Amino acid sequence: MTERIAIIDLGSNSARLIVMHIYENGAYNLVYNQKETVRLSEGLEESGLLQPAAMQRAIDTLKIFAHMIELLAVDQILAVATAAVRNAANGTEFIQQVRQASGIEFQIINGETEATLGYLGVMNTIAVDNAVLFDLGGGSIELTLIRNRQAEKTVSIPVGSVTLTERFGLHDKADEEQLANAYQYIKQHLSSLGWLDNLSVPLIGTGGTARNIAKMDQRRKNHPLSRVHNYRLGWMSFDDLWKELGKTNLQQRRKVPGLSSGRADIILGGLTIVKCLFDLTQSSQLIISGCGVREGLFFQHYFNRTGLGPVVDDILEHSARNMLLFYKGNANHAHHIAKLTRAMCAGWNSLLNLSPRHEKLLAVAALLHDIGITINYYDHPRHSAYMVENARLFGLTHREQLLTAVVAGWHDGLTAKFSQHKIYHEFLDESDWLTARKLGLLLTIAENLDISQIGLVEEIEASVSNDQAKLLLFAPEPVAMAQQTLGKLQKWFKKETGCKLTIEYAHPLL
Repeated sequence: MTERIAIIDLGSNSARLIVMHIYENGAYNLVYNQKETVRLSEGLEESGLLQPAAMQRAIDTLKIFAHMIELLAVDQILAVATAAVRNAANGTEFIQQVRQASGIEFQIINGETEATLGYLGVMNTIAVDNAVLFDLGGGSIELTLIRNRQAEKTVSIPVGSVTLTERFGLHDKADEEQLANAYQYIKQHLSSLGWLDNLSVPLIGTGGTARNIAKMDQRRKNHPLSRVHNYRLGWMSFDDLWKELGKTNLQQRRKVPGLSSGRADIILGGLTIVKCLFDLTQSSQLIISGCGVREGLFFQHYFNRTGLGPVVDDILEHSARNMLLFYKGNANHAHHIAKLTRAMCAGWNSLLNLSPRHEKLLAVAALLHDIGITINYYDHPRHSAYMVENARLFGLTHREQLLTAVVAGWHDGLTAKFSQHKIYHEFLDESDWLTARKLGLLLTIAENLDISQIGLVEEIEASVSNDQAKLLLFAPEPVAMAQQTLGKLQKWFKKETGCKLTIEYAHPLL
């Protein structure tokens, strides 16, 4: 039976709702997402209380969320309130008002729990071993030092983009003294931790400020993809953005491409905090995560149900298998194709000159090469390519995901139908296309060896000898498609490798 989970994160600046479905076969998928700006922490810095207007904005939004939850027939609601509510003297009273008005039961979580949830959301969706993770909200920033994908240190500091903006008057035009004072204020908080200095590991940012940094940088660079998750930029790109926005007033910032107009008045506060993190850690790169507390809540729930986690070892393999289950692909065939391609990679390693990372991308393409059948069997390789391009595959850079999509689309031979798509050529260079052709060749060979999808070719051994690439097939009987494969692919194989392809049979393995 499908389980429908609604997850709400009520922050200092925004309220966010996602709805996830967990299906009978264990697959999960995001089916609804809504974000509203509520500015719950407005006026909190000065008074210590949630203000009536801010509370009413939040309640009105949560009543809409409750309506959507009812329409979507949700089975369970996981709702958390973070910095603004936990820091306000009237936070508990406000949560009672929310329950009466919307029927939603919120849990007020402390900073450590918020950081842990953010860590789970990020580490299960971004493949980085060592980093400083920051979850920058309107009223606080949660910091986690990650070593070998484990949370080594965690802290929550009650300063965020809204509170820093209010304290130093950064809403509109800010002069150098205001920005310098704000910088020194947050630097005192961060320096007191004692473990941020000169780490030289990537920063991973989640929250509205981080996402807007990505969107602005993408617009500046004419980045062809709109997705922000796992988007990366260097410190020089960030520094240019910081300097440029520091010279603007509110009206000018509202016109900055990529910057949400609803965040234009608090972006200087957020950027100041990120600037300080860059300077203290001496990091050279910022990685943006579109996943955070909400996804952490989901993974915590999902892994408790399935016995996995709390952080999966291989997030790319996990997400690829999830996509295969979600699209109800032929799992036996997909895994068999992946096994055959691994054997070819191992035996022809000297011939193909592929990296372990390329082999990983090939394995993902093998698992997902047939998911396009969900749309239409005819021309399904092209459909598979589009679906892989847009799938929630975690652990891939944007370039790698497009490369994997091309390979999946070539599992029935080279075609220019989809590979001429502009976005591929904006991301992939000549070296990428050379790799794609090799990977596509291996995937096509494997697909033709199991065209019946019943595993007639049980195993294969690949080897190179005397300028010939040999493929030894272990099958209970000759496979007619094998000879056809040789005929169809001989020219392609020779072009990519310089070798002749030969196929022989052996007795099946016992």
